[in-house]
Amino acid sequence: MKKIYVSFLAIIAAGTFHAQVKSSNVARLDKRASFEVASSIAPKPSAVAKATTIWSDDFSSGANWTIASTGSNSEQWHIITDPNAIPVGALSPFMSPTASNGFLFVNSDANNTMDMDGTPIITTATNIGTIDCSAYSVVKLKYNNNFRWWHDTRGVRVSGDDGATWTEFLLSDEVDYFTPNQNSGNPEVTIIDISSIAGGSSQVKVQFYYNDNDYWGWYWAVDDVELYVPEANDLQLNSIYWGSTGYWAERLAYYQVPASQVTEIEFAGLVENIGALDQSDAVFTATAGSYTGTSAATPVVVGSVDTLSCTANFTPGTTTATLSVSGSVDMGTVDGDPTNNTLSNYASIDVNPYVYSRDNGTATNGSFNGGMGFEVGNIFDIFANTSIGGGSVYIHSAAEAGAEIYLKLYSIDATTGDFLYVDESGPYVLQASDIDAEVTLSFLGGSYPLNAGESYLIMAGSNGDGGATNDLVVGTAGPSPAQTCFYYDMTDLTWYYTTSQPMVRMNFDPALSVNSAQNNFGFDVAPNPAADQTSVTFTVKNTSDASIRVIDMAGKVVALQSLTGVNGTQVVQINTSELNSGMYTVNVTANGTSVSKKLAVRK
Repeated sequence: MKKIYVSFLAIIAAGTFHAQVKSSNVARLDKRASFEVASSIAPKPSAVAKATTIWSDDFSSGANWTIASTGSNSEQWHIITDPNAIPVGALSPFMSPTASNGFLFVNSDANNTMDMDGTPIITTATNIGTIDCSAYSVVKLKYNNNFRWWHDTRGVRVSGDDGATWTEFLLSDEVDYFTPNQNSGNPEVTIIDISSIAGGSSQVKVQFYYNDNDYWGWYWAVDDVELYVPEANDLQLNSIYWGSTGYWAERLAYYQVPASQVTEIEFAGLVENIGALDQSDAVFTATAGSYTGTSAATPVVVGSVDTLSCTANFTPGTTTATLSVSGSVDMGTVDGDPTNNTLSNYASIDVNPYVYSRDNGTATNGSFNGGMGFEVGNIFDIFANTSIGGGSVYIHSAAEAGAEIYLKLYSIDATTGDFLYVDESGPYVLQASDIDAEVTLSFLGGSYPLNAGESYLIMAGSNGDGGATNDLVVGTAGPSPAQTCFYYDMTDLTWYYTTSQPMVRMNFDPALSVNSAQNNFGFDVAPNPAADQTSVTFTVKNTSDASIRVIDMAGKVVALQSLTGVNGTQVVQINTSELNSGMYTVNVTANGTSVSKKLAVRK
């Protein structure tokens, strides 16, 4: 099939809620168009191996470093002792083990007031003395750090000739940070193999550099720098790559799987050799419920990360069950640091009657559009014929009660890769009880067949409130593979993909195919199709104000009638003579309830 490869990359990042566009020819979004979420950032798996330390520095003495600034902004590196100085709530305080006795810190966020303000921060910090690595052929650099990326450049330079020449190791640059999120771990342990520069040299120097590239950047905190010789034999299991591959041709992890869609699950381990010697026989083992799978013995050379796939896949039973996924890596020789070989309870797979979900159920962040219209959601592969009557969306705690939301279903054009509109729910107004909770909605057309061997896109969206409030904020739960979750921005009418996992789910419960709210409301639109006019009939049991909206396929309200203090059965005439032929949605809201139906206009 042909996937949609959009022109830009929208990253709905940890701790932020707007689409940040990655493109050299697109205007940058204002860094402050986002707001913070008080969520914790878990550190990455331990990268600390038993080793021979050649040199280390914990920044308890500023005399050990030379700090230089070549930018026009007065901000530069500082050695400070306040772990709470980190300007991002989710990453504060800095959790480096020795942060309280001093760490290296540069804070672009505190100095600039707008992007591209003409006062760049370019600053370096270099250790004063040379480091003697002449007795070692394998040398690695390790440090604890904590940062948030915003088009700034940060990295390390290493010299083997007392600073005459430098080799640069880039951590992040103006265009990208090499994870789905803007936030680092806290602390994030970075390890760099510098053997080609430092090995055998008696004149090694280390330098940290930061450049905010004339943007209103964020910050960088660095601590506990060490040059060391790694354990001879040390493998590390970084993560478990699991999921099912269907029509979309991407292995997708489904945390909730309806019995009708149970299929083969593939498992692999991302294994890194952080030791000093190549390993010839690394073996990854995965477990899930009664399943145990192993990979073939695989060579993993020093400094590389290899994907070790289990030779046998796993098909769960269709009985309701929760399966815990764990993994480990082993080798023929004794591992010098076995503490980083295992990931226990890495994920869980919930086999259930109806819910199909790609998120892990924990909303750590969210996706929104600053109160403007947007949609966000996920691709789902269908492995057996079924029918869908609706879905659900997890509403983030930063969303606003009163926001009007909907769900929308798209199929995929097999030739062009375009998303083709299928159906949608009626508009639903968020209540206070919906905030930080899941909302389930039915599609207007009732039950829609989904075909085995095809993929579908389900989106949650809102037309926005013109930016007056946050409006809809959809919960996101960690990273997702590129080109598998999508974001439609109604302000620029552009599709993006997001690498943060929206909490938007399919639901195959047959009960969703019957819109009981419409039946209770006595709601009808006739004639349908209409030419010059149609009648909207509904019943209000308690005196209430009511509104009737006619909405086109672009989400624009093309007709509006407001009624005051109505009760009983109402018949309202809608003039359609000025409307173009096509499909519209008629929405009635009264007594806090919204119902909708499709209206076809034919001239």
